[in-house]
Amino acid sequence: MKIKYFRFLLVFILAILSYNLSAQNNEEIQISNENNQDEMLVDSFSDDDEFDDEFDEFDEFKEFDENTDEFAVYTGEEPPVIESPVSYNRAYWAIAILIFTILAGILVKFKATRNLRAVFLLLSIVFLGFFRGGPGVISSFQNTYLFFVGLDNNWQAIILFLGLIPITYFFGRVFCGWLCYLGALQEFLYIGRIRILQTEKAQKIMRIIRYVVLGILIIQLSFTQTILWNKIGPFRVAFNLFSPNITGYVLLGVLLITSLFIYRPFCKAICPVGLLLGLITKIPGASIIGIDNSCSGCKTCNTSCKINAITRDDKVSKLDNQECIMCGDCLSDCKTNSNSIYRKLKQHYDKIKLKSDK
Repeated sequence: MKIKYFRFLLVFILAILSYNLSAQNNEEIQISNENNQDEMLVDSFSDDDEFDDEFDEFDEFKEFDENTDEFAVYTGEEPPVIESPVSYNRAYWAIAILIFTILAGILVKFKATRNLRAVFLLLSIVFLGFFRGGPGVISSFQNTYLFFVGLDNNWQAIILFLGLIPITYFFGRVFCGWLCYLGALQEFLYIGRIRILQTEKAQKIMRIIRYVVLGILIIQLSFTQTILWNKIGPFRVAFNLFSPNITGYVLLGVLLITSLFIYRPFCKAICPVGLLLGLITKIPGASIIGIDNSCSGCKTCNTSCKINAITRDDKVSKLDNQECIMCGDCLSDCKTNSNSIYRKLKQHYDKIKLKSDK
């Protein structure tokens, strides 16, 4: 069996396992709740003295006693305020993801360790996707926006997105290429026989669509101050195998079909976080991929770049680091070793033009 079909089969098996685990957990929770309710009923009627004590307490208070001032200050003890315990589980997961993102940023610099990217993507699908159910980076971005506009949100939900900003500056969009379980699912489904939307113009159009999606998302968050993305997000449906409405299933179907023929279609045309992280590469000093004078114009890197960060028009290849996900394929395939990771300089503000064919 070919590797690409094995990947598709693997994702299908993981989905079935996730559904079974979810069903078992729900059944256990339901049984536990029923047992707890039975215990509460038994305890409530086990001791008649409790009712006697309660009625005795009412005798001590006379609400309409003539000697009592209606506006007198209550001097008794206030009932204790019971605060719900804070769960740090989401924070732990976010910190772990950030640590592994930094590790990936180090591994991509060496040819011997770039092959580990497939392992990172597979583990992200297993643990962050099907097991965890998705500690979503898009959800983290939405919570971060609501937090800064003054809405009192859970601080744990903003750690992931805020942490990715400096990491992207120092290591590039390595999270998108190595850790993002959303991109990993699309990548494992990609067949690779059909190559469409390869030109620079196509990349511009898809980027415009992402800006439109980001604008709509900001408007929705500003007016409703609620996160509605989770109700229709196709990845939430994919990893949890459930949608509260038909829209989620329709969008999931579109995602699965397009992922077979287009490399990471959601990342290219929809993902608002990928767009924002890509803008970080425009900051001076950011980590990007560039070339030196040894480039022979063989267009090998153009062919190896599946995300189409390297486009080719009129026999000229252009490297746009805003679209680069630091997968490292162009670095490994370059025969002259002219591609490398370095800090963004003034002369590299725009797209980097590679040499044309001789």
